[in-house]
Amino acid sequence: MAAHSRFTDDIWCTPAPGAPQISVRTINELRNEIFPPGYQEEFQQALFQAEEMKSKDLYEKYSPSFRDKNKQYIFKYINEIKKYSPSSDRSLLVTRWRPFLPTLAPDNLSLTSTKIKFQSDVFKYDTCGDNQSVEWYLNFANHDLFAYYSGPLLAQDELQVLECVELAALREYFVQTVNTVGSYTTGSDKSTHKTVPTPILISNTERVIQMDTSKIYGNAFAKASERQLIQACQYLTQPQTVNLIAIEAPSHGQEIYTREQVNYIITTCYVGFKAAQILAQKTYALNTKSRRSSNRSSNTRFRTIIHTGWWGCGAYGNNRQMMILAQMLAAYWTQIDELIFHTQTNEHDRDIKAARDIVEKLLPEKNIDRVIDDIVRFNLQWEKSNDT
Repeated sequence: MAAHSRFTDDIWCTPAPGAPQISVRTINELRNEIFPPGYQEEFQQALFQAEEMKSKDLYEKYSPSFRDKNKQYIFKYINEIKKYSPSSDRSLLVTRWRPFLPTLAPDNLSLTSTKIKFQSDVFKYDTCGDNQSVEWYLNFANHDLFAYYSGPLLAQDELQVLECVELAALREYFVQTVNTVGSYTTGSDKSTHKTVPTPILISNTERVIQMDTSKIYGNAFAKASERQLIQACQYLTQPQTVNLIAIEAPSHGQEIYTREQVNYIITTCYVGFKAAQILAQKTYALNTKSRRSSNRSSNTRFRTIIHTGWWGCGAYGNNRQMMILAQMLAAYWTQIDELIFHTQTNEHDRDIKAARDIVEKLLPEKNIDRVIDDIVRFNLQWEKSNDT
């Protein structure tokens, strides 16, 4: 594997007041569980912070605090009607990563190195059924993770928090305690003071309701009647295990993408995807409710599958071709096993084909700086926000 460059040495992180009221395992305890013996030092340096906590303790000590009346209604349904409580033996792992990017792509890459699929549906969080795969889902994050969970909007980020309701408790933990991870998916490079991505990955949360958002998505949620909410909300008697990659896209740019913007997008995707791959073994152990899985050796290689969608498009106004090709290149360069785009409909097939054609042209180039320069020369332009 080629050496990596452009590590960010330090990230500004402003802690919140108050000591944690729950037991938390931190990076010094977790490092050897995340990185098997002999794991490359450069990747170990990329892990900025890590915390693991019992889900039940988190949920009970840092109860979600929804402000919007419709979210309060659903939260009451989950807790008082359905009596939801996380199991006492389940733990949540939260990791935050420094930005890094290889100087050279891996050798012998081809269009078949990583399986790329496009599906005209939405996230369903169903398992692939392969007990050697770890699946991840993108969270289209704000720079301050889950900051708007309690308000009236129901966009992708807020929907994930409502369905995986313990994430609301995690947000309360972020803001009420002095914690090492912090809630920011971006940081400030200490030397340049420029904004850099610091992806946050959440291993082993659970989805307890399924929302049909066909009539209540975005700003429409706040106007929905209780009858509409009841019709849209399905409680899952068997919660679904969910692992999340929280990354924020750049937003509201104008005209043609700059090199700095392209580099930021590529770096964000690369770090998020590589972190998911690194965390596969530890996340598998958590997903199977055992810190050390009894039937898997430390040498077991787990497949990494990442589910994504129109990250950074819609409200943020990014170009769809740009966001597809950036994620495809990151998938190839990190050598994850499968990337699944959930496109909702087939209306953007032309953008998908155009992005695939660009990736096919770029993939043979090993020098990543040159690839970024080539992307800039395609003169892809920002689109307009749809204000959802």
